[in-house]
Amino acid sequence: MPQVLIIGAGLAGLTCARVLQQHGVPCTLIDAAPAVGGRVRSTRRDGFIIDHGFQVLFDSYPTVRRYVDLAALGISAFDPGAVISIAGRRAVVSDPFRDPAAAPAAALNTMVPLADKLRVLWLVWRLRSTEPDDEPDESTLDYLVRSGFSVTMIDRFFRPFYGGIFLDRSLSTSARRFRAIFRALVAGRAVLPAQGIGQLSEQLAAPLAARDAVMLGCAAVGLLDDAGVVAGARLADGRLLRADATVLAVDAPAAARLAGIAAPTAAWSATTVLLAGARRVYAGRKIVLNAAHDPLVNSVQQLTNVVPGYAPAGHHLLSVALAGTPPPDDGALEQAVRAELRQIFAGDRAALEALADTQLLGIVRIPFAQFRQPPGGAARLPGNRGGRAGLYLAGEYTTHSSIEGAMLSGERAALAVLADLRGHDPDQNRLSPDAT
Repeated sequence: MPQVLIIGAGLAGLTCARVLQQHGVPCTLIDAAPAVGGRVRSTRRDGFIIDHGFQVLFDSYPTVRRYVDLAALGISAFDPGAVISIAGRRAVVSDPFRDPAAAPAAALNTMVPLADKLRVLWLVWRLRSTEPDDEPDESTLDYLVRSGFSVTMIDRFFRPFYGGIFLDRSLSTSARRFRAIFRALVAGRAVLPAQGIGQLSEQLAAPLAARDAVMLGCAAVGLLDDAGVVAGARLADGRLLRADATVLAVDAPAAARLAGIAAPTAAWSATTVLLAGARRVYAGRKIVLNAAHDPLVNSVQQLTNVVPGYAPAGHHLLSVALAGTPPPDDGALEQAVRAELRQIFAGDRAALEALADTQLLGIVRIPFAQFRQPPGGAARLPGNRGGRAGLYLAGEYTTHSSIEGAMLSGERAALAVLADLRGHDPDQNRLSPDAT
């Protein structure tokens, strides 16, 4: 029976392994880390859940729905729209059809022009009825301007909201990615699993671990070459793992280093500051957007308003997503964040008092959080075959930077492996450690 080695136990590698497993093809999944998930994992500290990497899941993602039991995750949803904060004022922006309870407040909001509210509804209708995306690619900013949105609406809503998703407040990201995310939000909800975003990775890994198909703490440092065919990997401890097919399911820089491929290495970083307290800073399940010019704080999420289990009983957890490159010193960063939070919640006495009582729980810094996705960039991404016999690529850098993109790439890599192994004569070439 052909054997497959998958290097990397993030969402791409896990999905690839699940597809192969479903088709009866044995595989072994290795990762240098002590836990599965890559940038989609969670840890616990003093009863709090700390997410690393992507912090929300869109439940309308089709590949996610094919391989994930969302009900088993115990998901809870954010309310649609957001609260905009600027110069000590706050106002609600929301979809009246999906969030009727917020419709009156959204209608009375004077922080964005009425014409822009109507353009959002027009965009909802237009993108619902346009599939696939055959519009010319351009930057998200150019697309929004061409669609008639005002500078006020772009600066106060689109920059912080999609800046949080793309990690790019400049809105230089491809408009095709913007439209894809817009459709996902219109079709579904932004949700969190009951035990943190890492629960998604753990669910995918469970049937693999049950078959002893996952090896953690195993770092691959090179690929094995057998007369021009990739035949497995060399581990950091000197062992060799041989396989009929090898799938690189690592991030783009690691894939470029191991396989010598042209993968996107220009990245957006992400930094999250987590504050814990006995009182919630604000009520409701909407994200709070910082519409100030060139801010450090991009958005604020009271996670325990959505999933109370993110904190132990009697406590709350505030997640602060940052924009740009924050100060490297944690102490200076915390002070700067708190100063901007006081501006965001200016005039709200209860919020400021609750904020003053919070303690720093942690700072999560991810230097390579997403690869940059400029207009036209998708055409330059590598495919799932690695350019050498026996080598396959599974990673969001073959599709697009998102949870959906990572899982879709894993599925496609598995299907490529299955297609190439079709007709392979069974033999005894088992995947196993080789001491030589």
